[in-house]
Amino acid sequence: MTEKDIQVSLSDDRLIVKGEKRREKEEEDRGYHLTERTYGEFQRSFILPDGVNSEEITAEFANGVLTLTLPKTRAAMPKKIEVKAAA
Repeated sequence: MTEKDIQVSLSDDRLIVKGEKRREKEEEDRGYHLTERTYGEFQRSFILPDGVNSEEITAEFANGVLTLTLPKTRAAMPKKIEVKAAA
């Protein structure tokens, strides 16, 4: 698969990943000729959790692996609270 075979889209709070797998194999030897073709479409959808910044979602495809990055909004990031000594 290549990055052209994959589509990533966002609809409301749902992230949709679609793609198509294609594989062709040819083998030729004395007395026979073999040709195999396999095709298949797939689709997965995920509901985004609260606190995801949908404007900054990124998708990268390298070495057959799709990596989706879903950054948190500032409000969803943990806040550190300082602990003070009692008087």
